[in-house]
Amino acid sequence: MNRDPHISGVLWSPAHCLDNDRDFGMREEAILEEAAVSIVIHGAVYGVMMLTPHDLEDFVTGFLWTEDVLRSPADILACERESGAEGEALYLQLRAEAAERAKARHRCLPGASACGLCGVPDFRGLQPFPPIRDDRRISCTAIAQALKHLCAEQRLNHHTGTAHAACLCTEDAAIVREDIGRHNAVDKAIGAALRQGWRSGQARLLTVSSRLSFEIAQKALSFGIPTVVAVSGISSLAIQLAQNCGLTVIGYARNGRLTVYANAWRLAQSDSRPKDPDTGTPSVLEMPRCAGG
Repeated sequence: MNRDPHISGVLWSPAHCLDNDRDFGMREEAILEEAAVSIVIHGAVYGVMMLTPHDLEDFVTGFLWTEDVLRSPADILACERESGAEGEALYLQLRAEAAERAKARHRCLPGASACGLCGVPDFRGLQPFPPIRDDRRISCTAIAQALKHLCAEQRLNHHTGTAHAACLCTEDAAIVREDIGRHNAVDKAIGAALRQGWRSGQARLLTVSSRLSFEIAQKALSFGIPTVVAVSGISSLAIQLAQNCGLTVIGYARNGRLTVYANAWRLAQSDSRPKDPDTGTPSVLEMPRCAGG
């Protein structure tokens, strides 16, 4: 396989292409890169994750934030990347408090590109989060614009048809990141936001090109995101977590349709829209456009 000289994360592989009885012969096809990435903290392996080795500093920042290892991006004192035949390694130096949290929480097994909690040694990953207390609403128009932006910025997926994407939005900015793993894409988006100076609770919306499972809802809560929208469906545990924590979760966001599974009061639709019983009708949060970031 040959690496694409212009697009990081894309390789070219020879493939024999068929269409029913028609043989198109051999051609070069764009494929998405997947690699084992070892996270090494103060000389000890914290975990080995399978992901697309692109935007790795964003990934490790967001991943360790959602693992509750980092409390600030400044907790990472140094990060060095090393490439080898078997994959990539990220060597990190952390502040003392963060290093202690990493030592207590290190993962026991490799994490596959489709696995968010693999290797966690017990059920700490299922502990409840404090409730989201953001009572601002978001309009359907804003969600539609965010989904449009998510689609337009999927550069890796446009070339390979294989990548998942996640988009974080504030009122005037958006960050999109892609990966072969849906939860890795969320980690990358959160990490990019942290590295660009966003605060926890600043992002108003997370959109994902995949289904919405527990680990994605958990990651959204870890960054104080009040609303998550998925192009596909939502798992039962994600809905339970959302109901318990005040998170608005929306699935099957396609062709103008939105299916709201929890906390629909946050979605501004019309004068008859549902109201929060405690706060009444708060102001509507409009996000008319998402600038790239």
